[in-house]
Amino acid sequence: MDKIIIHIDMNSYFASVEQQANPLLRGKPIGITGKHGSIAMSGQRIKVNTDGVHDRSVITTASMEAKLLGVKTAMSTWEARKICPSLILWPGDPHKYSEITERFNKIYNDFTTKVEAFSVDESFLDVTEEAGDYFTATFIAQMIRARLRAECGEHITASIGIGPNKLMAKLASESMKPNGLTVTRPEDTLKLLDSRELDDLCGIGPRIKQRLNMLGVETFKQLREFPLDSLESEFNRYGTWLHEAAHGRDSNVIQSSTVHGLRGMSTETPKSYGHSYTLPRNTHDKLIVKRYLLGLADKVAWRMRRDNFAACRITAFIRYGDFSSHAEQRTFYIPTNDGHKLFQVAWQIIGNCFAGEPVRLVGLSASKLTHKPGQQSLFKKEQKIQSVLPALDSLQHRYGTGVWTRGSLVKTHFKQRSSGFHFDHLV
Repeated sequence: MDKIIIHIDMNSYFASVEQQANPLLRGKPIGITGKHGSIAMSGQRIKVNTDGVHDRSVITTASMEAKLLGVKTAMSTWEARKICPSLILWPGDPHKYSEITERFNKIYNDFTTKVEAFSVDESFLDVTEEAGDYFTATFIAQMIRARLRAECGEHITASIGIGPNKLMAKLASESMKPNGLTVTRPEDTLKLLDSRELDDLCGIGPRIKQRLNMLGVETFKQLREFPLDSLESEFNRYGTWLHEAAHGRDSNVIQSSTVHGLRGMSTETPKSYGHSYTLPRNTHDKLIVKRYLLGLADKVAWRMRRDNFAACRITAFIRYGDFSSHAEQRTFYIPTNDGHKLFQVAWQIIGNCFAGEPVRLVGLSASKLTHKPGQQSLFKKEQKIQSVLPALDSLQHRYGTGVWTRGSLVKTHFKQRSSGFHFDHLV
């Protein structure tokens, strides 16, 4: 029996949540930003006093009204304001979005236990057993829509796609926005594919599309007719996936998730831990960059210790004021989850490429994870630090992150930002 998969994608999620919560925002072009400013409301007027705090932010979500005027997600706030002078820049509230995300995923679990939270605002549901056919699956989708309206609010809408696999269900949901419902039966998959562009399919980005175009492949029909061995020669195993996708086939199954809001929605083992941060202003000062990098390293290390992991590889990256960037990896022979060790290696990477250009962003990511503990240091100073870490971790477990900081970081502050997680520098 073929699978019946439902994909549900919330429309302009963060913006619609804010419009549901605040009637004064409804019907107006708003852009949710990653940085916080103070808000004042009087009667029917809204004033967001940012004092320049939004200048270095981006639009994490644009409302439907803003999208119609040309504002797009990931657009810089100054560019968005240039396109739409009447745009209201509204600071994101990740805790609010987390609560709504938990709410709608609980609704989905009332209809099937096979629910995969694909991102903070979209989920896959396997209703093969519950529905049995596409007519019943459509009825289930309509019942879910009614529940969403009743329990989350009429201004929080979703586009829904139903298909024989995850790939086609997602493509179907994107075919009618906002608030649409598209059903794609197995016999309709090729018709749907041939009506769309190559990069409309999840898994084909601009670079892959460009490489396909260079091979003379510009449509899904041409991709289906392109020799499989040539695709595999050009793209290796990804070529096999492209061939299958062009035929509307997808072997990926639903990976049931445990609902945890915006943090750690999936039960899958993490592949890496990382943080990046956009500095309050571009800087030439190496000391400022070092302090932020140390703070990020401590955050990465804490998350690894919390989940009982250590890393054997670190990637450090830096972005300059002209948006050029540099990234490099180093491998540890002995696994570590010590923030200072992560920082030392990361700074070796970044310090070597610090060319005097103003720095905009720094970050690091720890990967090649293992549960094996690192070797006890032979140096007394490091042994003392390692003995203190469990006590500091215990404090963070009890009182939350930020309960302690290094003396050198007292004046280094990380502003809370929203982009679907509690911090936009969580990667």
